[in-house]
Amino acid sequence: MRVGVPAGFVGHFHEAGFYASDTEFRALILPFVKEGITASEPVVIGYDERKSDLLRSWVDEPSAVTFVADNSLYATPARAIANYRELFERYVVAGAPQVRIAGDVPHPGNGSTFEGWDRYEFAVNTVWDQFPVRSLCLYDATTVPAPVKDVVERTHPSILTADGEHRDNTRFEGGLVTSACLPAVADPLQATIPAVELSNPTAADARHALDQIGRGRVDDHTLHHLILAISEAVTNARLHGVPPATVRIWATRDRLVATVHDSGDGPLDPLTGLVPMSRTTFGTGLGLWITHLLDIDAAFISTADGFTLRLRASRDPRSCSREGDESLCVRGESPTSANAGE
Repeated sequence: MRVGVPAGFVGHFHEAGFYASDTEFRALILPFVKEGITASEPVVIGYDERKSDLLRSWVDEPSAVTFVADNSLYATPARAIANYRELFERYVVAGAPQVRIAGDVPHPGNGSTFEGWDRYEFAVNTVWDQFPVRSLCLYDATTVPAPVKDVVERTHPSILTADGEHRDNTRFEGGLVTSACLPAVADPLQATIPAVELSNPTAADARHALDQIGRGRVDDHTLHHLILAISEAVTNARLHGVPPATVRIWATRDRLVATVHDSGDGPLDPLTGLVPMSRTTFGTGLGLWITHLLDIDAAFISTADGFTLRLRASRDPRSCSREGDESLCVRGESPTSANAGE
């Protein structure tokens, strides 16, 4: 029997709450954790070290809680979905009646970016529905930006109030909406002349160009992931997009930005890139999902003139989305160009 969800509820119970102090955080998270321990339910916590230490001090049996100390759970939205699925499968096979999770979704208020995590927040309303999961997404009301708070309020069917009341969320827009998502913020490097521009390249052309300009700017592991991603992006653009396909690459001493653009609408399924999909209007969807599992920043950008997959990486992963120093850009009077075919 599941505890803390409406009678007969099946699937993922997705709830959000807002707090403005450690006292309010305690009032929201502690009952959630204690209730799970009492019911012998696995409780997985993915907060930062400070919040985790607070919770350990508040709980009588901290050993009954699984604390994820590193950033592995929330490395990327697709990886978070996949990592949690693996946890859920293990716990359910072991006989868990319900699995509880709570953690810090990245956003500017906790020093990260929210790009991609808006899609995550609405996607988990459906992608975990085969598991008995109860998740609690708590946001610091003193630091969460207003646009992020708006997304949170539109992507959670239930709201936990500061006084502990569970309320049906009248602002909830449904499990598979894209209107709740925020537009991707343009990278400042994209306003400069790209170091490389390729028209209708093959995947091999794009890989070669990125490998040539990227060496020494990021570590080999990251560059390898960028090369894998740009290869998948070009393949998708050529197979499923509308010509012309254009690759642009910008580079500084320690940062790379690459875009693959075509004139089509891009993937129409809002889950593309977040989960592996057996059938989709944009091919198999496996390549775009793999791209979102890599140690790089990947973003879908739809505009009036087509669809763009933007890829970014930095020598310091924390700075992959920050403003680059334009004085360090690799550029010439005109970008390198190539017109390639099969």
